Amino acid sequence: MKTFVKKILYWLRQYQYYFFLYSWDENIYRSGYSYEPLISILVPVYNTRRKYLEEMVHSLEMQTYKNWELILIDDASPDENPGNYLKERSKTDSRILYFRLDKNGGISLTTQKAFEYSKGEYIAFLDHDDRLSKNALSIVVKTLQEEKNRPEFLYSDEVFQSKIPGIFSLSAKPEFSPEKLISYNYICHFVVVSKNLIYRMGGIREGYDGSQDHEFALRASRFTNQIKRLPYFLYIWRLHGGSFSRKKAEICEASSKKAILEHYNDKKEKVEKIVSGNYPFTYHVFRKLKKKYIVSVIARNCSDLNWVFFRESIQNFLSFPLDVKIELWLPEQSVLKQIQEEKNIKLEYYKLFNNSLVSRELNQIVAATKGDFVFFWNPGFQPNNQNWLYELLQHAQFSEIGAVSPIVLNKKKELVYSSLILGKYGFIGRSGNNLTVSKAKIWSGEWVEKNVSAISGNCLLISKKSWNVINGLDESFQKYYWDIDLCLRLRRAGFRLVSNPFSEFIQTISDYKIFKELNPKFLESVNDRKKLITKWGVFLDVDDFYSSHSDLVGKDMIPKGLNHGFLEWYWKKKWSI
Repeated sequence: MKTFVKKILYWLRQYQYYFFLYSWDENIYRSGYSYEPLISILVPVYNTRRKYLEEMVHSLEMQTYKNWELILIDDASPDENPGNYLKERSKTDSRILYFRLDKNGGISLTTQKAFEYSKGEYIAFLDHDDRLSKNALSIVVKTLQEEKNRPEFLYSDEVFQSKIPGIFSLSAKPEFSPEKLISYNYICHFVVVSKNLIYRMGGIREGYDGSQDHEFALRASRFTNQIKRLPYFLYIWRLHGGSFSRKKAEICEASSKKAILEHYNDKKEKVEKIVSGNYPFTYHVFRKLKKKYIVSVIARNCSDLNWVFFRESIQNFLSFPLDVKIELWLPEQSVLKQIQEEKNIKLEYYKLFNNSLVSRELNQIVAATKGDFVFFWNPGFQPNNQNWLYELLQHAQFSEIGAVSPIVLNKKKELVYSSLILGKYGFIGRSGNNLTVSKAKIWSGEWVEKNVSAISGNCLLISKKSWNVINGLDESFQKYYWDIDLCLRLRRAGFRLVSNPFSEFIQTISDYKIFKELNPKFLESVNDRKKLITKWGVFLDVDDFYSSHSDLVGKDMIPKGLNHGFLEWYWKKKWSI
């Protein structure tokens, strides 16, 4: 029955995406525009099949927003047939402009030439064999006129169209995620940029062919913070039988690594090396730590562990070589007094307070720590790689980062979570639950460094500076959901949260002991959950970094726009809301 329900939800989601793509709300373009900028669409052309060109041009002619120009630059194609077709089209529609280069210059130079011919206030990028949904430009313009601070860089979700008619897959993207953009070019298409921004950036650069889109997006992020994601599937990316050789892949990866290194050099941040990530076209950066930090690790028996097991967990933790100084805070228990200090590790002890006043206890412990960073740690989780702390620190050392989390695996090497997902009525989900490394795809986004909405307090590193900015924990959350509230307050203060899959922990005890508050039968957490709902309300409804196309209702991800009535009633009743 459970499998059947999951299949129904899957196909409902597919229908919903199809609806998003082809059946827009007519009011989007019937209500008129108070702002009607000219949008220049730049298309480099090289030996393109006429059929693809016809479909691409037709998708522009069908746009519900009409103030556009299409600039096509032929990069000296040996086959002149596409050029002849485009010449004819330019004669029948004055908005279509066609030019041909005498010498092949590559995609970046060709795009720059198209930019030089453009007259639009905004510039859009379209590949020669792809298409736009009919309301793509309408959505862009409506967003531009409605945003108080007009965006300079906009990007949308996209659809992958296969060779088989009617078969497609979807790429629903997060809100702007700087850490994810470094890990791989998740933005891709559809991109619309203000001409002024491109001038400030210095135009379209050569020397990054194969990864020119990645370089452009990284560079744009250094020149503007007015970046806006459009939560609509506006771009249809054609997947056809063209082969992608190993040599081409190596060129693409080399170009992306070059762009990433330049990105850090421009920001004056020192990089030790850049390596390929877990999947093709993903990357991992090793940054130099600015100094030798002290980390205060607060070990909490928040899962009611047997104290002997707790001690063994601490000893396993200490067996990992650490290159930074650790101040390890342990509960004042006689069995833990037997633990010996190791090199670089100083042991401190705290008195156990009322177990129902966790937030107050943690505030008092943090106030007594001397570290630059605080790591909240549940000993039911054990480090799984030697670099785990470095991987967290290399992000947390920067002032804009509020907190960092490792990923957590179970003993079967399945993902327990990479981050937490925010949901309606205080429902909290786990991103990537039960996903294995071997089964994961790049688009799952679980095994790349990324920005997230919330992190579990079981393994959470936070800098003392960001802790002090938000004045620590809200003590009205007595025992549960203090970590969710902490994350939301950090984000409200302008900090980013990061999940880093290159820092791994293994969960050594059962889900029930660790995630009690996620179990509807666990009534002890009801008051704290109600507090979370009262305090944050609609901020919990959508997780900006997971999916704006679905709602988390209980344990179910439901397509947005569908009637959630029964499921909402069921889960609210089950969770005593």
